[in-house]
Amino acid sequence: MMEKRFFIITRTPTKSGRKSIDKGTVGCVEKETEDEFIGTLINYSAKQGCSLKKDNLQLISRHEAQLLIFTDNLAKRLELLHNRKLFSAISALQENDLVVVRHNNVETPGVVKRLLEKGKKGSNGLDVLKSMAFEVELLQEAEHRGLAYPVFNAGEILQVSSVDRPNPTFKADEHKGAQKQRDIGQQNSDSNAVPQRRQAPERPGPPAALSPTAAVENGGLKRVVSGGSLGSALQTAPLELGSLTELQASNGATVHGVVRWIGVPEGKSEHWAGVELDYELKDCLDGQLGGQRYFNCDRNKGMFVKLRDLRPDSRFLPAPSYMEPPCYPEPQAAAERRFEADSRNEDAPPIPESSALQLLEGRMKGIQGHYNSCYLDSALFSLFSFSPALDSVLHCPVVSEELIQSVLRRDIVNRLRRQGFVPAENVMKLRQLLGCDSFTFEEKDPEEFLSVLLHQVLSVDPLLKIRSNEKTQDCYSYQIILEREEAVSVPSVQLLLERSFLSCDLKFEEIPSCLIIQMPRFGKKFKMFPKIIPSTELDITDLLYNTPRECFLCGAVAELECYQCLRDPRLMPGMIKQFCRPCDKQVHSHRQRQDHQPREISLPRDFPASIPVPRQKMELFAVLCIETSHYVSFVKYGQGRNSWLFFDSMADRSGDENIPEIKACPQVGEFLSQSEEGPVQVELECTDVFVKRLLCDSYMFMYQCPALCLYR
Repeated sequence: MMEKRFFIITRTPTKSGRKSIDKGTVGCVEKETEDEFIGTLINYSAKQGCSLKKDNLQLISRHEAQLLIFTDNLAKRLELLHNRKLFSAISALQENDLVVVRHNNVETPGVVKRLLEKGKKGSNGLDVLKSMAFEVELLQEAEHRGLAYPVFNAGEILQVSSVDRPNPTFKADEHKGAQKQRDIGQQNSDSNAVPQRRQAPERPGPPAALSPTAAVENGGLKRVVSGGSLGSALQTAPLELGSLTELQASNGATVHGVVRWIGVPEGKSEHWAGVELDYELKDCLDGQLGGQRYFNCDRNKGMFVKLRDLRPDSRFLPAPSYMEPPCYPEPQAAAERRFEADSRNEDAPPIPESSALQLLEGRMKGIQGHYNSCYLDSALFSLFSFSPALDSVLHCPVVSEELIQSVLRRDIVNRLRRQGFVPAENVMKLRQLLGCDSFTFEEKDPEEFLSVLLHQVLSVDPLLKIRSNEKTQDCYSYQIILEREEAVSVPSVQLLLERSFLSCDLKFEEIPSCLIIQMPRFGKKFKMFPKIIPSTELDITDLLYNTPRECFLCGAVAELECYQCLRDPRLMPGMIKQFCRPCDKQVHSHRQRQDHQPREISLPRDFPASIPVPRQKMELFAVLCIETSHYVSFVKYGQGRNSWLFFDSMADRSGDENIPEIKACPQVGEFLSQSEEGPVQVELECTDVFVKRLLCDSYMFMYQCPALCLYR
């Protein structure tokens, strides 16, 4: 009899007749055509005879299907599937393997006691399959032994450490595509080398028997002997010269490299390792430490760390058959740093200009992207790295979800401002709490994320109050709406906002502390304007309701405004046309303007005509750009004219990880300062790559009113 094949739906929801089939649904293949599977779905109302496109599915093993169907949450199934390293380790679990599970919302270590098949045949829609779960003895609840062990599904297992399947360290020359190992003999003959310190440390003997609790508290998971029930002790295989390794940089980012030297450096008392990194990091070395050369590598690719803080490169560890290796716990020092950072509940202020480049410039900086998160990464980095515009969101006294507010403040904003790096798992915590599973894996837009976070989840007050037809509407961002006008080939944000407000008869009810503006588009791929000039200052004086304004011609207090005059090429372009009554009569006496329809301006009562009208301006602090569904951002990090940074949460990849990168781009500031002085002729062929991207791909502009940020 042919072995049954199983699948999970991974792409955009498929239709089966009138039934919608959700992502994460598991099924069994019954028949196959050239581009379709005829399948039976498990635990689903439309059970049999479903025609499913092969492109929308991923084949899985029988055992993986058993594990997934016991995990009820469909989004969690997909998350497991895409974290192949962890899922492979969970699939390979056997009795007496050590794990970390989520128990009562706490990460708890334990030992797998049994693999349980749950349910009766046929109860899940298939006669050939039962669900699979794990019976786990929790090591921190020894007083409850003798009672029934709790049962966990695959989605509740957070870390794995297997025992009977060895995990040897891989050397750089043993893996295709890894960096070539340098000639050790040549280094030993180097006059600047330190041969007596290049010896690998002695391998420790078998550890003494420990209690289960002591094993967990001893800097990572180990198999220990306890009454003969837990098996022999497990230690990670020792590292040596040429081993592929991973470690945590000072900002908490996981980086990878090759061990080039092991020994005791001058002035130290324990073994250290010299690591050549896979890519350059700011402020790293070239193999020298304290004036002494221990190995050779390119500048900014060398790092020295305590040997006990290294662990094997988990990307290349072997596993049974086709499966990838289990997850390794953090080294003790890294875990201590993480605990210390998490324990700081005091708020971190926005990053000051004086330390911005030192903290943020380079690779593995900013927010690390993961699985279609660029929309969220770029929005969070833009809003919180240097601006206090939305800091009030972090401290709203009454919110519906205090946990989300805490994760946003502590795990993302504070970490970004203190350490300059936020790992992908921190952002995933927020994504999982947004109340919609699709936020963990689907492509989204920044405005959708901000609306859900601010309105539906945190229930904070709207950022904007806009008056239309004598009614006030609340919103969190403003989408520019207007007819395309060929006469304006390269508009500015100021011009677009003014025309949109006038054409829709809108006014700001009050000055916003933060103004988020979406540029006009016909979908993501169709831009209304090929280029848009950012306005570094946005003058909203003439867009405020019941506020005095100046006459366009004489500077007196204006009493009427005319939308048709705004489009008149004979009048100065780019400014709202509003007039006092004498000037209005003069302008509209022209035969080509006699059909215009000026409108009365609402003014405060008894406002003296002799007082100069104050201008209300907002500052540009960030721009989100999009190209082929990938979001990046330009962020202003200080008052300096050229203080601009470019951020990409997925600038590169190393193994299964995205590498975020931040670059200084003063040329953006140079260009914007020129555009402030007057109309700019933009020749894209001669334009800097950053400036070109800013002009052509702009999607969302963010402005702030510094005087109101903290007040609001």
